[in-house]
Amino acid sequence: MDKYLVIEHHKFNTFKDDWTIKFASVDQDTALEKLVALNTLNDNKDKIYYIVDMKYLWTRDSEDSARSDEPLVLTDEVKETKQGELPL
Repeated sequence: MDKYLVIEHHKFNTFKDDWTIKFASVDQDTALEKLVALNTLNDNKDKIYYIVDMKYLWTRDSEDSARSDEPLVLTDEVKETKQGELPL
């Protein structure tokens, strides 16, 4: 079953916009209910609500998680340089 985020976007004129996760990992019906309720109660034209399907967000593959337990192996040797000298 897909899970959704309900996100609030608050637009500001003087500085960067603010994004807030209002609800996380909710099913589609609940996300739509929350979206309708938030939009109904919203009296600020600078607040916008969205729902996002979490399957389109980043995920960690099982192959990647298995590799995260392994130590990092360096393949190139790092050369010592004098401070202030740029390696070429």
